[in-house]
Amino acid sequence: MTAKQSIRRGITVAQIVLAACVLAACAWLAWKWMGYTQASSVYEQLRESYAAEVDSIDFGTLSADYPGAVAWITVDGLDAINYPVMQASDNDYYLSFDATGASSVDGAVFLDYRNGSITNDLHAIVYAHNMADGSMFGTLSSFLDQDFYQSSGGMFTVYTAEGTFRYQVFAVQIVDPSDDAYMVGFTDKDVFDAYVQQLAASSVYDTGVTVTGNDQIVTLSTCSSSNRLIVSAKRVAG
Repeated sequence: MTAKQSIRRGITVAQIVLAACVLAACAWLAWKWMGYTQASSVYEQLRESYAAEVDSIDFGTLSADYPGAVAWITVDGLDAINYPVMQASDNDYYLSFDATGASSVDGAVFLDYRNGSITNDLHAIVYAHNMADGSMFGTLSSFLDQDFYQSSGGMFTVYTAEGTFRYQVFAVQIVDPSDDAYMVGFTDKDVFDAYVQQLAASSVYDTGVTVTGNDQIVTLSTCSSSNRLIVSAKRVAG
């Protein structure tokens, strides 16, 4: 084989490899998009079935159909966050299964398995993926912008079988996955007061919201690169 033939053969092989890589990338993107589309359809159907009326969730039917459902959440100014909140016996299941129990790249919004109640525990944590298409908690990073906080009012709503509860955000942070911010199970109000004061002091900006150990707190958590974005709020109504 001449040098020219070797070069031509090398170019041909490189072209084949490049074409294979392009096809693989296209297939991966198509698979991801199909996953997003499927998840979007599932959650839209859930909204139509159980949350069709404004400020009203049919919890009787929802919990009967999906026993893992413990609440529903919406966030002021972020229409994309409008989901049932699920709970399993661990914090892994709903990372890859949706609210109906089907395998899903989006997973579900879910309550920490260590929590007994989203609205009665002193501190409850709700998780969801940070999806590239803005679904799940993909828009939660809007809270990193203080202007968004001020314009939206920094509020979210948790609906449960017991009632409707409003929460005011008091802290926004980027933390390590092992950060103390993920502590739950508080029983001592003094210890809890020190904890929430630390949350407020560590916020990326001052929300101006006062919080104490007498407040009930819900924290929303999602991925932010290799770290986590957490948005902590105190109950103000309900």
